[in-house]
Amino acid sequence: MPGVVTGRVVFILVLVIIILAAAVFMKCGTPPARDETGTLTGNVSIGPLCPVEPCTVTRDQLGAVYAARPLTISTSAGTVVASVTADPESGYAVALNPGTYVVDIRHSGIGGSPDLPATVTLRRGETVRLDISIDTGIR
Repeated sequence: MPGVVTGRVVFILVLVIIILAAAVFMKCGTPPARDETGTLTGNVSIGPLCPVEPCTVTRDQLGAVYAARPLTISTSAGTVVASVTADPESGYAVALNPGTYVVDIRHSGIGGSPDLPATVTLRRGETVRLDISIDTGIR
């Protein structure tokens, strides 16, 4: 029976090590506390949406216009850390670790934004506002 007891002890020790490793991994994967981050926020306006006036766009169509133009937030080295879709009414807000970031949109086709790319620096507990105007190129 000594071999069975030794096997059980080893099994229990391995199980404890796995549980502790999982707990450490899960703790490392949690986002930083809100007071340890900064907030990037702002409004986004996109237009024109129609080539002629009056322009009637449904709420779903407006949502699709914004969903097609997500903001990407990258480190200065180019690593994307967040992608956020602005809401037509409330804009956007994203919590980020302190640091310097580049905010941009995908550049393809006609249109674009004179406001982007933009470099922002966030400090702990600080809120930085970046309002963005996107020209669709529709005329």
